[in-house]
Amino acid sequence: MTDLIVNTKYGKLQGFEKDGINCWYGVPYAKPPLGDLRFRRAVECEPWEGTKDCSKFGGRAHQFKLRKISETKADSEDCLYLNILRKNNDKKNLPVFVNIHGGYLYFLSAQDETYTSPTFAQDDLLYISVEYRLGPLGCFDFSIYDKEKFDSNCCLSDQIMALKWIKENISAFGGDPNNITINGESAGALSVLSLMACPSAKGLFHKVIAQSGYPDSIHTKKSNKLVMDMFLDCLNIKAEEIEKIKTLDIKTLQIATDKLFSNIYKYPGAFWPSFVYDDLLPEDYRNTIKNGSADGVKLLIGTCKNEGTLFGLFHECPKTKKEIKKMFELNNMSDKFDAIDDFYFKQKKGGDSSPTANFAKDYMFLLGSLEVADIVSQNNQDVWMYRFDYMPILFRAIGLKATHGIDISMTFLDNEYSMNTLWFLTRPSSRKLLYNMVHKSFANFAKTGNPNGDQLSVTWEKYDVEKRKTLLIDKKPSVVENPEKEIIDLWKNVIQTHTFYK
Repeated sequence: MTDLIVNTKYGKLQGFEKDGINCWYGVPYAKPPLGDLRFRRAVECEPWEGTKDCSKFGGRAHQFKLRKISETKADSEDCLYLNILRKNNDKKNLPVFVNIHGGYLYFLSAQDETYTSPTFAQDDLLYISVEYRLGPLGCFDFSIYDKEKFDSNCCLSDQIMALKWIKENISAFGGDPNNITINGESAGALSVLSLMACPSAKGLFHKVIAQSGYPDSIHTKKSNKLVMDMFLDCLNIKAEEIEKIKTLDIKTLQIATDKLFSNIYKYPGAFWPSFVYDDLLPEDYRNTIKNGSADGVKLLIGTCKNEGTLFGLFHECPKTKKEIKKMFELNNMSDKFDAIDDFYFKQKKGGDSSPTANFAKDYMFLLGSLEVADIVSQNNQDVWMYRFDYMPILFRAIGLKATHGIDISMTFLDNEYSMNTLWFLTRPSSRKLLYNMVHKSFANFAKTGNPNGDQLSVTWEKYDVEKRKTLLIDKKPSVVENPEKEIIDLWKNVIQTHTFYK
């Protein structure tokens, strides 16, 4: 569309054009979560008078991890905004591509350069990035101490509210409300997989792309109580004093979150505060999806070959055999540890990383992703599975290999300095080849519901639970049948669970 003034259900928005792309930044989709709405679920935004200027970003969510590199002066509790990009032409009914950024649910932003890349818009998609609340403001469940003053799953409610806004208003921008794809990496993938299990999100999207999700991090009452009590200890607040949190300043919450991450290793294998099972996200996601919460939704899902190497650096997973043994002891599974020891440490199976990194990759990412793919495919829905195997030269040299997040740059072909630095030894031709494989496949999937196209030298066959065909993304892509068979057999037949502290 060439008209930069758009009339939505809530009022008019004035966008701008840059290099052939129309942009609307800082589009409000909910009331600012301030005052009485702090630690409460998202509330529908109110109409406004006149025309709202959307030439600048709205508030950026406060950051609660890696703050030395992630904080900016734009960080604010008033942060519930969308950024919308599309080609400057008159095409209507464009496929809609919604990105929910990653970052543990603790850092990064929808307005970061990566997530406002014009590449999907350049491919004739209507692209949207979603800002949502992070850390204690978004995903800490203080309602276990006081249901009258706190809500659970606040940031998940943000994402649902954003999708409702998109469904109701995107046709005004030339988007097709009946062809919406939601995409996310890491915590973003956790988000889109969780949305598949939310009854209130049903019908708000039609396709899902989940990159390196970890759905087993959704907390039950038991695991949630464990990590929330740890956080109160970091604040030196007793449960009966929980109301004090309502008025704590951001810096105090940030420091306490740092302490939490510094101490969570004491419970090896425990996930940091995340989504919880509640009325918004019924327990558990497997049964919810099995029972039809995402009927009709097509799924493209995958992981990176060496997911676990990154998390060992921050001690966010067990770093030693001793810690893995403690993890099994704390979960009353001591009798299963010998099988883990034999598979990962003695036989050196599970991948080409260290035994602890291979173990972390499997329980954190691989097994949960495979289980979702199995369930959706058994519901007779279309599923495509991939594994990103390419190792940039620098990553191989320092031992990270095809680590967690390595595929982000190939999704957006972003110009972020940090990403380019990590890829700088990789030939431009190799980067372009990988970008075409990942980005173009995602774009095709969003447009047609099928990722195949000229960008792939092989046919990416659908996934099913019998053959588990998986696209291995490398300089020479290949489709392999059940590449993780040994890992699946171990966990399914011997360990018999891949969830802990539940």
